[in-house]
Amino acid sequence: RRGHGGWRCLTTGDGARIRWKRGFGRTGLLLVPGFGGDGSCWGAAFPRFLSERGVAPVVYDPRGLGGSAGGSPEPSLEVFARDAAAVAEAAGAPLPVLGWSMGASVAAALALARPDLVSALVLCCCPADRRRPARSGPENFSPLTDGDPSEAALALAEALTPPEGWSGPFARAFRRNLSDYFARHEEAVREQQAVLKRLPPLEGMLGRLSLPVLAVEGEGDRLVPPGEGLSAAATKGLIRRTLPGGHGLLYERPRELADLVADFLMEEITAPLSGPGCPGRT
Repeated sequence: RRGHGGWRCLTTGDGARIRWKRGFGRTGLLLVPGFGGDGSCWGAAFPRFLSERGVAPVVYDPRGLGGSAGGSPEPSLEVFARDAAAVAEAAGAPLPVLGWSMGASVAAALALARPDLVSALVLCCCPADRRRPARSGPENFSPLTDGDPSEAALALAEALTPPEGWSGPFARAFRRNLSDYFARHEEAVREQQAVLKRLPPLEGMLGRLSLPVLAVEGEGDRLVPPGEGLSAAATKGLIRRTLPGGHGLLYERPRELADLVADFLMEEITAPLSGPGCPGRT
């Protein structure tokens, strides 16, 4: 029985140790974090609301971050996708996959490399082609890809700040915590920066897939402004939705996002989702 449990570890073929866990719910959903994020980056509310809708969040720490440790190969999108595939297999694939920001490219690469593991995709707050917002807003993107970890942390904190802002004390604590985390995981952050700079256009990847895809963007996203996200991608069959909020949509609108995701999965996944108290998947 695959129900709610604590952290587990798996070892990949190249020796990386990946920490992961599956939450409570009937239908598993692999959550692929964005740049610099680990299994805790989703906060408490969004995973809880998913579980209330019968969706079991499967979270993990990418190699070198959180409780995971890196392996031997040169970091690449393909390596990150293989790590996500290992978690999907351990959690009970096939299952839907949600990728946030940079994690959307990892999720799409996983679906391309291992279509047997992925039943549907949800892609949040991600550009159709990273080069477009990088050209139109270099002040937002350049620190993420070219800055040192402290600069990248501050740029990410700014990108995740809601359009209406946060209170002063919380904003300062958020920036400090993110800066401390990036400093402790400097090697992994630099590896992710290298991969982020080389990401292929996401809309081109999606054109090669034949599975249900939901794209969600925030109408106030400063990092990936409306019109530069997947809502503008000419991808056949892509379902597009916009919610109030910015790049940190899952912090600002956790219930709305969870409901949107659960409704999409209910329509696209054969097994119906149950409500609170549903048993773990067997």
